[in-house]
Amino acid sequence: MNHSEPPTLKPRYATARNADRETDGALVAKFSTLLGKPLIPWQRQVIDVISEIDPATGTYYYDELVLTVQRQAGKTTITKSYDVRNALWGPDRKTWYLAQTGKDANDQFRDFVKSWRRTKLRKLSKPPRLSNGSMALEFRNGSQLRPGGATEAAGHGVQGDLINVDEVWSLSKQQAKNLKDGFIPTTTTRLKLTGVRPQIWWTSTEGNANSEYFNARLDKLRSGDIPERTAFFDFGIPFDADPEDLETIWSYHPGAGHLFDFDQLAGFRNQFEDDAEGWARAFGNIRDAGATERAIDSILWADTTAQQVEPRRGLRVCFGVGVSLDATHTVVAACIDSGDGAPPLVQIVDDLPGTGEAPARLLALQERYGAPICIDRRGPSAALADVLATTKSSDTFEPVYRLTDMKAGDAVTAPQSFVSALEQHNLSHATDPLADEQVCVATKRKSGDAWLWNRAASDVSALEAMTMAYWGFTHLPDWSIDDIQVF
Repeated sequence: MNHSEPPTLKPRYATARNADRETDGALVAKFSTLLGKPLIPWQRQVIDVISEIDPATGTYYYDELVLTVQRQAGKTTITKSYDVRNALWGPDRKTWYLAQTGKDANDQFRDFVKSWRRTKLRKLSKPPRLSNGSMALEFRNGSQLRPGGATEAAGHGVQGDLINVDEVWSLSKQQAKNLKDGFIPTTTTRLKLTGVRPQIWWTSTEGNANSEYFNARLDKLRSGDIPERTAFFDFGIPFDADPEDLETIWSYHPGAGHLFDFDQLAGFRNQFEDDAEGWARAFGNIRDAGATERAIDSILWADTTAQQVEPRRGLRVCFGVGVSLDATHTVVAACIDSGDGAPPLVQIVDDLPGTGEAPARLLALQERYGAPICIDRRGPSAALADVLATTKSSDTFEPVYRLTDMKAGDAVTAPQSFVSALEQHNLSHATDPLADEQVCVATKRKSGDAWLWNRAASDVSALEAMTMAYWGFTHLPDWSIDDIQVF
């Protein structure tokens, strides 16, 4: 096979271009070029179709795009150039880019802003806002492009003229429903107000066994049940092909020869080591149907939500700590006796950068509320746990931190106890963006007859902190019960 030229595009399915309708794709392509990332053939194919203009209305024909494509194909590139074009259709338009988490969306937005600032297009907007929670690119016509977390937005609804939902594989059915419920009822109003048909994009690499919404959606589309105003593009190797054959990967990858060379494929494969399913999913766009099951069902998580507990003296409390696998942040949670006979409640207290600020913050919480701290002595929390365990008072030489007596065997059984308590409605949790994001993708890892949070698959630091807080609460020593107050 000739590897000096990109292979011919071979999508598994692609909505055909309707030559009877004009397309706005050329203008989107121009914006992409000005942003420093000219569209490659598969991107232009998708853009030309989703940008088709309905001759009866003079606005977009399609109201929805469903796109599934491999990693390293440039999926995010087409969303950014299309976002810009969409924002310039008229004044006061609302465009959203929603990634798997708010952090992912913010990171993508920062990268986009770097390109934006280097181009002549920057004259079309005011200076970008980059503060977390209020990030936005506001155009001089009043339109806005904003990032957000899909899992968080799904709980509140997002209204806009264009909503790009990326990494759809991580959404539960309920979260996808919430997004639709928040967006679709406003489309008629926005169409009348702006004269431009609103659109929602669902883009993602194939998912795993836990991809509740996306799996069902793809199965339906692949069966031929495609709504008239839905554009569907499905890239990947044939479902019966061998993903370990690099020639096959090269032949069916739309980024091949444009974004990487054939010689790089072996290096990409080595990055996955013994994770054959992960490789097939990332570069073949083959669903990983054998992935470990989702740890907490979305309905269970929704059913066990409760309000945060207000400050009140005399309630028992324990703090739990979770450190991310890369130690970039430390999460502190609390499990609190909610009073009035209701089940205890867990809620997030802090999400601290790194681990350096954690000792001082934990000491302040311990002293203020007279509550102990529960932390896993192994894994990502081990270094921080050692600091807490070995710090002693310079006056009395007594330990400074009051740690619960958690053994290695307790840490193994704690996650299962936490989920069992939720299932039996013996525990509730307060709504929190970080925890709500993590629970959507958190999976299990077998450990003997028990299971642990699968840290390698996703960040579960918030769930670990909640787990530690609950275990510590159920094992509170006598000295922590007297005259406790809740924050």
